[in-house]
Amino acid sequence: MSVFLNIATSPQFMPTAKKFHYQFNLRDFSKIVQNVMLAQPSHYRGNALGLVRLWSHEVMRVFYDRLIFEEDREVFMGFVKNSLREFEFKEDQILELPNIYTSFVSASEGHEKTYLPIKDMSHLK
Repeated sequence: MSVFLNIATSPQFMPTAKKFHYQFNLRDFSKIVQNVMLAQPSHYRGNALGLVRLWSHEVMRVFYDRLIFEEDREVFMGFVKNSLREFEFKEDQILELPNIYTSFVSASEGHEKTYLPIKDMSHLK
């Protein structure tokens, strides 16, 4: 919620002629919550870091991917890093790359369709 509030209330992220698509609202916040809720509890029970990384992936997917200027990306990452202090893990652990979650990889491997992290880019391909 703190990342959403920071980006939604910051003058830097208000829509302009160049940033006309910078319209952040509760729909964006709900996308993050909705996709975190796709996680199967059995895959994250005892794996708090995995759940925090899933949250990080969703925040990056919903907000960061829409930012077009490097300055905006840096300010946004400051918002994310400030909110990471709420978790018991180190920033490097949470933001370690690759941080991509998907459901189609597990389905393509013949397993139940679950929202899981990919191991590396070859696993994604």
